[in-house]
Amino acid sequence: MKDLSIKKILVPIDFSKMSIDAIGVAKHIGRRFDAAIHLVHACEVSYPAGFMAPGMPPAMPVITLPEEEVARLAHRLAALGHDQGIASESCHLLKGAPAFAEICQFARETGADLIVTSTHGHTGLKHFFLGSTAERIVQHSPCPVFVARQFGKSASDRKPRYGLNKLLVPVDFSGCSLEGLHYAMQWADKFAAKIIVLYVVELGPVFTADGYAMYDLAKYREMARKEAERQMHEFVRLAKFGSRQFETAILVGQAVDEIRTFARKERVDLIIT
Repeated sequence: MKDLSIKKILVPIDFSKMSIDAIGVAKHIGRRFDAAIHLVHACEVSYPAGFMAPGMPPAMPVITLPEEEVARLAHRLAALGHDQGIASESCHLLKGAPAFAEICQFARETGADLIVTSTHGHTGLKHFFLGSTAERIVQHSPCPVFVARQFGKSASDRKPRYGLNKLLVPVDFSGCSLEGLHYAMQWADKFAAKIIVLYVVELGPVFTADGYAMYDLAKYREMARKEAERQMHEFVRLAKFGSRQFETAILVGQAVDEIRTFARKERVDLIIT
């Protein structure tokens, strides 16, 4: 893996407080790498639901924003950049849809090294209809994505946390996750952070030979955990942590739920996966 080098950071802006807070996160990272910060806003038109059906061409001409609205958004983005100490030439207005595609394409064309984006955390019906631009950026970005997210309802919890003191690296003992761990080590070196290597044992349903009754999972769980401990020991040896601070953790359950709960409980600053 090549050395970690971040020289250009993109911050997607929708003018919400959370997206503006992400600028502070980007600046904190940028100072460690001497990186330039660029703000991007995608002028996305809300299309009728019928336009979004897969494989169906639009039944009407494509809707575009009036020029005066584009000019207003450009002025607003430049004003935000000025307030944040970012030059106007580093504030980019993208015209097209959907927003995630425009942002990812811009990152590809300009050679961005990192995207720092916020998420509104929509769930349920709202997420079904609106989707998540942040989620789609993660899926399609040509470069790493740092998702700046805030938890809690109290005023203190809503304040952006810029420190990167504790990094969580979920692994599955594959060569791919070993590469991810080596990438995390470079972040740890930059921020003098501690790494937690986490593996989740997913047992799944275990049935008897007749297919009706389930086994007592206690013994099976213990065997799986011991095997995971053996694999973790070998994995950490291959990783070669040197003098870096690290610890390991093994949990049993559904990987997504366990990783999320563990990160919240341990107040992890960054998950690298």
